[in-house]
Amino acid sequence: MIEFLQISLDGLTTGVVFAALALALSVIFQGTGMLNLSQGELAVLAAYLAYTALMWGWSVWVAIPFAIVAAGAIGAVLYFFVVRWVDQRNQTALTTLGVTLLLGLNAVVSMIWGTDPRNFPNPFGSGMLQFGGLRLTSQQVGGVLLVSVAMGIMVLVFTRTTFGLRLRAVAQNQSSAALLGLSAGLWLALGWAVSCAVGTVAGVVAAPTLGLSPAMMTVPLLMALAATNLGGINSRVGVVVGGLLVGLLSAIGGRYIPGLGGDLNVLLAFGVAIVVVLIKPAGLFGRESTVRA
Repeated sequence: MIEFLQISLDGLTTGVVFAALALALSVIFQGTGMLNLSQGELAVLAAYLAYTALMWGWSVWVAIPFAIVAAGAIGAVLYFFVVRWVDQRNQTALTTLGVTLLLGLNAVVSMIWGTDPRNFPNPFGSGMLQFGGLRLTSQQVGGVLLVSVAMGIMVLVFTRTTFGLRLRAVAQNQSSAALLGLSAGLWLALGWAVSCAVGTVAGVVAAPTLGLSPAMMTVPLLMALAATNLGGINSRVGVVVGGLLVGLLSAIGGRYIPGLGGDLNVLLAFGVAIVVVLIKPAGLFGRESTVRA
């Protein structure tokens, strides 16, 4: 029983990275209406910016906010100079753009910082919390707290502030939002900025464990996509729960189901996500919506 609980606990804390990235995907989807496949690479870029600030001698708690602000600015610039020129009604073009940005950002990161993995300092120290025969590292505890704070802020922003309501209004119906005096370009750029800032959390949480490299978020992005389908991409709480479930199912499947060890441990999580989508297309916590012109 102790082994099962420990594996479950480790799976949930691993799922924190998936949850953070899924939250960024949800934010950009709700703020712009686009599923941004380059979100993982944007998180990698933000982690490298934090790493560079650390190399300058900055405190980790100064480097991380710097990376969050810088990532937000990069997101807004990408929208203004690249994304806005693509037909927002053409999902094929938007998907192609997401893949192009993914490859392009990966190439930029590789050219600037190289492809060799680097050690990213653990912002939460190297302590260990033990209770009831179970153990949690300070990195795991800190990651959970960081993602919880990010989720709480996003829930409040999108449900309790005029800023969040305007982001959602523009994403859902730009024509109607324009009649209210809302500039679609400005608000969609802000949606990109917010999602990139949230994605920084995923990069910072993952880097100390996975090792900082251009390919660091490739697998977590796939897991985050599964989490958005499982929890419902239009639910901030849902995608976080989905990320935790993906981590939990992967850990349990890899340990207790024969043949699912190593890289195949993701099959159980993806299988469950597919079943959920077939039964409830909007996800466990999502809601199907209809937009009237």
